[in-house]
Amino acid sequence: MTNAHYRTSAGSYPAARARLRTAAPLLLRRLGSAAPAWRAGADKCAAPLAPAGGEQTSSSCSCRRRRRRRRRSRRSRCDRRSGVQRARRWETSHTVAEMSSTAAFYLLSTLGGYLVTSFLLLKYPTLLHPRKKQRFLSKHISHRGGAGENLENTMAAFKHAVTIGTDMLELDCHITKDEQVVVSHDENLKRSTGVNVNISDLKYCELPPYLGKLDVTFQRACQCEGKDNRIPLLKEVFEAFPNTPINIDIKVNNNVLIKKVSELVKQYRREHITVWGNASYEIVEKCYRENSDIPILFSLQRVLLILGLFFTGLLPFVPIREQFFEIPMPSIILKLKEPHTMSRSQKFLIWLSDTLLMRKALFDHLTARGIQVYIWVLNEEQEYKRAFDLGATGVMTDYPTKLKDFLHNFSA
Repeated sequence: MTNAHYRTSAGSYPAARARLRTAAPLLLRRLGSAAPAWRAGADKCAAPLAPAGGEQTSSSCSCRRRRRRRRRSRRSRCDRRSGVQRARRWETSHTVAEMSSTAAFYLLSTLGGYLVTSFLLLKYPTLLHPRKKQRFLSKHISHRGGAGENLENTMAAFKHAVTIGTDMLELDCHITKDEQVVVSHDENLKRSTGVNVNISDLKYCELPPYLGKLDVTFQRACQCEGKDNRIPLLKEVFEAFPNTPINIDIKVNNNVLIKKVSELVKQYRREHITVWGNASYEIVEKCYRENSDIPILFSLQRVLLILGLFFTGLLPFVPIREQFFEIPMPSIILKLKEPHTMSRSQKFLIWLSDTLLMRKALFDHLTARGIQVYIWVLNEEQEYKRAFDLGATGVMTDYPTKLKDFLHNFSA
């Protein structure tokens, strides 16, 4: 744009400069008067907490009060909410504590009542169970007729034991091929006769005789000699000793054997002075089903059950069908073996089983219920004494004469 243009449109250039010079101060004054208002607005937006005074100060104060009220309201709501939660938590914990204390009270009361009742019935079982009628009482029991003084399970042994006054004969039964019930401990005759044959494979007339000298099973390094080496029939024993109680161990699980023994007991009318059974639970059950009039022994399974019930305190509440509790004294195993041949674990198991089985409280409870307790097979005086001190009804021995002498002195 040229000077000529300025001259034509807006006058001369000097004149324009003069007008601008005149208008500039006026523009500056206007801008100066507007600056305080702009700054005040900016301060109001940037700093709401302005000094007290005027409308702007009062509005900012009211804003601050509203904020404070909102903050207090939020705090109060939070406080109320947390208070309700704390109350609910306290109520829940208090309810749980009450329920726990109530449950503990009932549990302790029930447990205490159970223990008192169990102890009372253990001492006085006839309060709950009628005492079993004892048809005979045996203190002196001759094991296999007295295997330490005569050849085992022979008529000579049985006669000797009865002569010295034994209360009961203990014997073992098997059945021959021609269904004859014989008195013998072993099914296989290798140990007792030297012939490797089973009784069930031979007729009675084919059975070999006993050896003239046999080991005493429950006495280490001891043998017994005898002249009577014939295997007898069970009916011979019944005929020879009609009034002597006999303890019959059914050695094999054979239905014919069980039936034949039952028939012989009935034939000789010996139900009241005969007891039978075996360590096998199945055999004992068959015996009971065959003839429930003959008293039965505890099987091994039932002995273990009785021990479990005794140590849990349940035994006084449980009815018992058997009438004869016949168990070994485990400690006698220690004398039958050389000490150096037994490991520590074996010795510990023997000690543990002896501790669990030989319980005076258990024997007293059973005898109070009319159940006879027999311990086998004891051959030393200290063993006899321990058994009777524990409350055993009778002792089974291989030495009838020795036990007779002990009972004479022990009773005196």
